[in-house]
Order: sequence, then C-alpha cells, then structure tokens
Amino acid sequence: MSNAVYISASLPFLRFGDTPPFSVADLRNRCSSVMSEKELATFDAVVNGEPNDDPFVSAYQAHETQLKNILGHARAASWGPDVRFTERPFPGYDVTFAKMVTDAFAKPDPLEREQDLDRARFWLLDQLAPDEESMAFLYAFAKKLQICERWSRISEEAGNAAVLKVINDNDPASKQG
Repeated sequence: MSNAVYISASLPFLRFGDTPPFSVADLRNRCSSVMSEKELATFDAVVNGEPNDDPFVSAYQAHETQLKNILGHARAASWGPDVRFTERPFPGYDVTFAKMVTDAFAKPDPLEREQDLDRARFWLLDQLAPDEESMAFLYAFAKKLQICERWSRISEEAGNAAVLKVINDNDPASKQG
C-alpha cells in the first residue's frame, strides 16, 4: 500500500514564486523510507525528465513535448517562411495549456516569458494531480519544488556573474599572463 496520504499531509502548500521550504534532494531523502523502489524510480524520472511508464510522468512529458513543439513553431515562424520545424509526436493535445504557452511566448520580456511558461507548468501539474492522496500529487509537488528552486537561484547578481564568466572565458586577453 502506498503511503501517499501520509507524505502529502506533511507537505506545505507551494505556489509559483515561493521560496522553496527545502530542496528536491531533501524531499527525496525524507520520502525514501516510506516509498517503494518503483515510486522512487518514478520520483527520479519526474525530477530528471526521464521516461517512465507511470501515467503521471507520461502525461507530464507529453505536455512538455507539446510545449517544445509550440515554441519550436513560434521560433521557426520568426526566422522566416523558409524555416521548417518538425514536430515531435506526443499523445493528446491540451488546448488550455497550448494557449498559456502561446501567450507566454508572445511576451516581449524574456524573464516574463520564462515566468509565464513556469506558471503554465504549475497550472498543468495541478491539473494532472488533483488528488492529494495520490503519488501523482507527490510527483507534481517535486516538480513544483524543482521549479521554485530554479527561480530562487535567479538574481541580477548571479546573471551578471554568469555574463562576466562567459566574457572572460572567451576573451583572449584574459588568458594571457
């Protein structure tokens, strides 16, 4: 029997933009003693974007493929009429999710665009795992936590440091001496 109800009852509420209460690695460690090997493998597949036969993982990955196809079409269209894009096949089509992704990509500010894409992912995760007493709810929480972790690492200082590193790594003058 799954311990999903016990695990989910101990999880805090998580919204997009929240500071993560703990890391994905901490969550996995906390849950590992009450999850089966198959559930742990599914957890890892969700977090690492790996294939898995779990219905939640398959549905989430199909939507990620849909997102990539939409963005690929939009980018190809912006490069001109001669640019072709080949879609990756996926099962199903979610009209609401597609609209959210299309609207996000239309934003002129890249930061807002990324935020809206992750808001769409949060919405999707809620749709795919509405039952708080299911393992899918835990997997969705792990993915949300991963998104929140990513955004907690993004700052102006970190961005400036990354740009300077790229410049210095590619500047022949900085390699002399």
